[in-house]
Amino acid sequence: MNTPNIFTRCILLSGIVIALAGCSSSKQAARIPKDDLSILLIDTALVHAHTGILVQEAASGKIIAQHNADKYFVPASNTKLWTMYAALKHLGDSLVGANVFTGADGSVLLETTGDPTFLHNDYARQPVADILRKAKQVNWTNPDIATTAYGNGWSWNDYDATYMAPRSSMPMFGNTILFTLQNGTVRIEPQAAAVLVPQMPDAKSFTGITVDRGFEQSAFAIKPGRSAKVETTFYPNEKTMLTLAAAYFGNSWQHPAVTILPALHPVYSQPTDSMLTPLMHRSDNFFAEQTLLMLGRQMLGKMNERQLIDSLLRSDLQQLPHAPRWVDGSGLSRYNLFTPTDYVWLLQKMAKEFPMQRLQHILPTGNDGTLTNYYTALQGKLFAKTGTLAGVVALSGYLYAKSGKLLLFSTLVNNHNNASSAPVRRAIEKYLMTVYEKN
Repeated sequence: MNTPNIFTRCILLSGIVIALAGCSSSKQAARIPKDDLSILLIDTALVHAHTGILVQEAASGKIIAQHNADKYFVPASNTKLWTMYAALKHLGDSLVGANVFTGADGSVLLETTGDPTFLHNDYARQPVADILRKAKQVNWTNPDIATTAYGNGWSWNDYDATYMAPRSSMPMFGNTILFTLQNGTVRIEPQAAAVLVPQMPDAKSFTGITVDRGFEQSAFAIKPGRSAKVETTFYPNEKTMLTLAAAYFGNSWQHPAVTILPALHPVYSQPTDSMLTPLMHRSDNFFAEQTLLMLGRQMLGKMNERQLIDSLLRSDLQQLPHAPRWVDGSGLSRYNLFTPTDYVWLLQKMAKEFPMQRLQHILPTGNDGTLTNYYTALQGKLFAKTGTLAGVVALSGYLYAKSGKLLLFSTLVNNHNNASSAPVRRAIEKYLMTVYEKN
């Protein structure tokens, strides 16, 4: 048997020493405590995702934590924070529900503003409707809007889903209808919407229903199905709206060619914050989209979200750290792209321009609205907007730390592959709880 020479022995011994040193270093590295942000990023719910985070002190501007803060992310419903800012800045204290002129012959000339609270179940007081009920003839001057009913980048195959109610210049009932099967009879709310069902079925043998409407079509077909209740959307083209309004108010509606308008006077509908609060608390996509249309009509003279967004980016938002891609009011579009730095900048701007008490009323807090069952321990301490799409989880807002300091934060997670958003939301919740305790 050959005996290894001295040179070979040295090499073997050196290798053993290096290996042992490596094991020792690994053990030491394992004992080095990781910071809270690093722990979040290696959480099993986020380890394969793209994550951007920025946490900053509001008063000093000191950065508490950051990761990919200058990278772009799809923000989902965090987009509504930009819509909220624009509304606070330009809509005033009350919404203009419509502009009207009442003629001596009992007719009403109506110019609608895109107000989503019109005939909405959440609002018992309806000043515009009170005027229209008394009219013999309603001449509607603007049935069209300068945009499409569905936004760019929306899931158009979900056109009949209530989360994606179509945009319109005169929303009614939130542009939704509820069909209910009761004792063999299909009931419709509002009842006036029955005019959109050409043939009511004999439902005595039905155990459930399904309701079909073609894309960009007005008529509904009710068929046997599995559901006792079906809430869906209607397509708000000119014909549909004239037919539905006439049936609801019991008078005549038309869209005449008006070349010279008489002096119209505004009719205020609801306090602006009474619309913004549910917009943010339940993340109401329809309210958000209609808010941009109202702003467009008011600021530019046309209901067009693209031109309105461009105008805002060139004026109120011109100092944004990073130029975003802002497409819609709700965040339904995956074309939207913002950075965490942009969101912290916006949160700082809102805190400077509007009373914090007002912002806290509009935004959900812990265990409230879309934060229900989350951040229970931070109720009254955290005020934030959620955002969720498939593969997307976002949360941006204000956090009063244990020390009393106001922190601004934005967490944007894209491309997670969890079956649900819950693991990501819980991981972020755990991290923000730590931020609260340590600041």
